[in-house]
Amino acid sequence: MPNQHGAWFMLFIPPIIGMILEPSWAAVPLLLTWWAGYFTYFAVTIWLKGRRRQKHLPPVLTYGGITAVAGITALITQWQLVSWLPIFAPIIAVSIYEAAKRRERSLLSGWSTVVAAALMLPTVVSVASTSTPAAITADVWWATAWFAAYFGGSIYYVKTLIRDFGDKTRFVQSVSFHAALFVGAVVLTIAQPHTWPVAAVSALLLARSYAIPRFAQQRGKRTEPKYVGMIDAVVAIFVVIAAFAAFGS
Repeated sequence: MPNQHGAWFMLFIPPIIGMILEPSWAAVPLLLTWWAGYFTYFAVTIWLKGRRRQKHLPPVLTYGGITAVAGITALITQWQLVSWLPIFAPIIAVSIYEAAKRRERSLLSGWSTVVAAALMLPTVVSVASTSTPAAITADVWWATAWFAAYFGGSIYYVKTLIRDFGDKTRFVQSVSFHAALFVGAVVLTIAQPHTWPVAAVSALLLARSYAIPRFAQQRGKRTEPKYVGMIDAVVAIFVVIAAFAAFGS
């Protein structure tokens, strides 16, 4: 089972919101494909880090088999989903390449997973109509970008608390990214005033990216992953509310 607390939010929030926006039983095989596919990816990283030992192979084969069956079922029920493959294929290729190089914790690997997760929102939404990218409205694309920005920013933020604790460069990267996100959200609000909740939550994310790592540094110790996850669970609620308020019409 994936042991990265933040991954669970990323795995479930975008596709479930897609289901809420456009409910469809036809999306169920697609959801199973996504979730089993991520479990397969995680199992593959363990297998590769374990130098391809036989004992790590059963989860790869089990989750891989489930992913294959679910994926084939999804394509049988909605063959137009193949139109999403050119979008997902390079992203998945990057993730697999980084895993093969045993760099599954790299920024490139993290961003590839984030983008794939965010894209599950429009993919699930599309199943209720044509199952193609052409079915997606501008608001859904904006919501997709919002979640990609939130999860992408969390890559830097979490690293400042755990793996790169005390690293000034990573701290600056995190704060700078969230500052840019806030500026972008303010510009969007000026152009589209109804999106102001996104700007408000962006301010919260910016404050979090600065205050919590600084507090941890003053304590002189890393923050335990479970506490990072608990804080993000609360933050994620505001992110979701902002998405529905700004782009849910």
